[in-house]
Amino acid sequence: MELQDMFYITEENWYKLQAWAKLAYDKDKNEISGLMTAIPQKDGRFELKDVEILKQENTGTNTDIEGQSVTDYKMKYAMKYKNKNMKYVWWHSHHTMAAFWSGTDEKEIDAWENESFSLALVVNLKEEYKFRVSLWKANGLPIKEHYDTELTIEREQPKVIITKDMEKQYEELCSNKEFYNAWTRNTYKNYNPRQGTIFNTMANTSNENYLIIESGYSQLIEELDNLIDGITDGSIKTKQFKKEIKEINKNLKKADMPFNVPDISTKKETLVDILMTKLPCDLVNWTDDKYKNRIEDYNNQIYGGFGYGY
Repeated sequence: MELQDMFYITEENWYKLQAWAKLAYDKDKNEISGLMTAIPQKDGRFELKDVEILKQENTGTNTDIEGQSVTDYKMKYAMKYKNKNMKYVWWHSHHTMAAFWSGTDEKEIDAWENESFSLALVVNLKEEYKFRVSLWKANGLPIKEHYDTELTIEREQPKVIITKDMEKQYEELCSNKEFYNAWTRNTYKNYNPRQGTIFNTMANTSNENYLIIESGYSQLIEELDNLIDGITDGSIKTKQFKKEIKEINKNLKKADMPFNVPDISTKKETLVDILMTKLPCDLVNWTDDKYKNRIEDYNNQIYGGFGYGY
């Protein structure tokens, strides 16, 4: 059997994924994530099912699931199926954006490394998707290969239904991520490096230097993540990307931040290739190491994901 024929999902479960994605976008313009099971069938295929969301914090470009919730989900279905060959699928939505693997997604996929293979799925509201099979080991040999392949959707016609129970679960389990120093999703949502935001006012604030720098770094990482996603999915052009970097550096200098973003002067094709292998923190150049290690360690905890593999 070919890899592209090995995985399938029923119409009911596919549209449950779409319903969660639509609900998160309609309510908060956020991404959302969760887990599914992949159960081996007699015909050799794996059925993706048991779509659930877990306790999480979300933004429009990022989603973090609570680690204990991941453990509880895995235990629940391990006991239900008692099948040593079953797998778990980490899924998340990109709402109106293209379905692609961002730098943050790649890091999350790596967190699921195990003794065989892992599965990941990203969907958007257009019903576009990317389904990845990551092979980590074969007969004990380290392989580490990623295959974006087909997911068979067994369906008759589109049918996205958001139930009252789903709305209740969403309200209970999903929250907007609050950044350090009371910088919340609402302020980030309106952030533009040319507007009067934290970058523009930091230099005049009386807060402790560490808190100021930490807040500025967190905001920079989020902005770079957006720009990387934009340039790799084609929604941001090379000229605009470079212009945004220039404006960010201008505001960082004005705020007297001990870091900047070096200019990447290259052609579009090369720029995309470079950014596809970079995380936002890889683009930051520190001009003062006084706060570097402490702040980067803290932000790795925020952007590193839940880091539970199986």
